[in-house]
Amino acid sequence: MSYTKLRQTLAAALKTAYQVSEDDIATLLPEDESNFKENEFQSTFLDLDKTRIQTIKQTGKDKFNEGYSKAKKEERAAFEKEIKEQFNIEGDDLIGIDLVNKVIEINTKKAKGDPSKLTEDEIKTHPSVIKLLNDKDKAFKESERLLKEDYEGKISQFSKKETLSKVYKKALSILDSMNPVLSEDPIKANNQRNWLTKELEGLDYQEADDDFIPLKEGKRLENDHGHGISFSQFVQDKAKGLYDFKQADDRNNPPPGGDPAKPNMPKTEAEYAKIVTDTSIPLAERQKVKEEWNKQAAS
Repeated sequence: MSYTKLRQTLAAALKTAYQVSEDDIATLLPEDESNFKENEFQSTFLDLDKTRIQTIKQTGKDKFNEGYSKAKKEERAAFEKEIKEQFNIEGDDLIGIDLVNKVIEINTKKAKGDPSKLTEDEIKTHPSVIKLLNDKDKAFKESERLLKEDYEGKISQFSKKETLSKVYKKALSILDSMNPVLSEDPIKANNQRNWLTKELEGLDYQEADDDFIPLKEGKRLENDHGHGISFSQFVQDKAKGLYDFKQADDRNNPPPGGDPAKPNMPKTEAEYAKIVTDTSIPLAERQKVKEEWNKQAAS
């Protein structure tokens, strides 16, 4: 891909996902490739992503606080309405502690006839007051618990979605290195590649450096012998059940007059890396390529 095409793609992504201005994009992605500063771009991009994540978390926190305050107010109003109905108290002006005092007054009039003679300790230990306060405290705590669970559930769902996005990207990279046989139609080929991501949805994944650990029911995925299965092996096993793979290009048949024990050699380091990591090529052949390559490098 040319630098100009790559710049257009990155610029569009920065505008959409990170709201980067045209001036900042011009600085990060200069039109002249010779003015592009890789370290500066990487540092700025990572800072933008940190800011985006912090904004999402802060927004979730603000919504939690807003929801808690609203639920608390509604719960209190409903509770006070219930009290007024139970003790036949009229008027919207009596709320909070004033309502509690009114209930005490009603009950003490029934019990002793003169509430003015009650001491502070007697008021605090009055059964009606204790019940009102306990019920109120339980209602608020339950409301807070439900809101907290909802908030934490949404944060967990967001984190899982972020992790899965990275998992899919790495899995498709592994698939591409295996050289699968796909449709020549780009749309069909993309749909075929996504077969693999569907197979990965049933598990959880723990991020570890630049790799992932497949988890099932909170435990590391293991083979029949009790050994942990690596992410790369897991993806390759899934891929082998979904795709056919291209074979090496006649590497077992050297041209006439050539050395039959010497395989066709790659011309560049990129070709060399592709051959030695291609699991569709027999191991013995890849080892021969490696030996010949090392001999050429040493000469």
